Amino acid sequence: MTTSDLPASDLVERVAGAGPNTYRELLGKARTTHRAPVWLGRGGDAGVGVLPVPDDPAVDVDAHDPYRVLADWWPGPCPEGCTCLEPFSGQLPGLVRAGRVDRSTSRCTVEEAAAMADEVVSYGVGVLAVVRAARPADVPAVTGWVGAGNYRHQDNVRISAVLRSWEDRFGALLVVMTESTLLLSVAYPPTTFKEAEQVAAEHFAFCPDQHDPQDMAGTVYTPRSYGRTIRKARHWRFWWD
Repeated sequence: MTTSDLPASDLVERVAGAGPNTYRELLGKARTTHRAPVWLGRGGDAGVGVLPVPDDPAVDVDAHDPYRVLADWWPGPCPEGCTCLEPFSGQLPGLVRAGRVDRSTSRCTVEEAAAMADEVVSYGVGVLAVVRAARPADVPAVTGWVGAGNYRHQDNVRISAVLRSWEDRFGALLVVMTESTLLLSVAYPPTTFKEAEQVAAEHFAFCPDQHDPQDMAGTVYTPRSYGRTIRKARHWRFWWD
């Protein structure tokens, strides 16, 4: 039986009453057990089982180059005189830390994710689930998540390909998934302004609504101004309207 033959109830197992320690243990073993933990929204469904799931999500995710994915989604180039993507105007800049150390399973990465899990439990905003995936990045592709539904060009397989890249480069793990939001813990965030601006460009390509958070202040970000908010930040939040 392939993954796509399984109903959502078999792909996502809810773990009643679980806490951060259970999450930490599951996360540390995920690459071996192929059972990745994730905190779903308060209701526990998080929009899973809505979109089609590939026969072998892991293989399909692996087939995509994360830079090519983000470059295809990049909103640039800007027309002459436009500054909405400053300091960039043309193509997406290169990926920060590409080809360096894989930080996806480091102790610091696991502990940072567990710290976010502790916050989730403290605020009572999630239900722990275990997904048939070897790593948290693959959860959207495996579960048929509907969160980016208003942006049909952004399919879950390619979303997971980018999440894998962030896991590797920044120790950025998907910890919470709701119907419209992904929350990532970040163990090794960008530390310089230049790095932060480049990562901000990746965020803008990944989530079209990231530049316009629709907050009460009417904020509209550029990669430069948004980059200041994620420099050394331990949490990344992506929300699709």
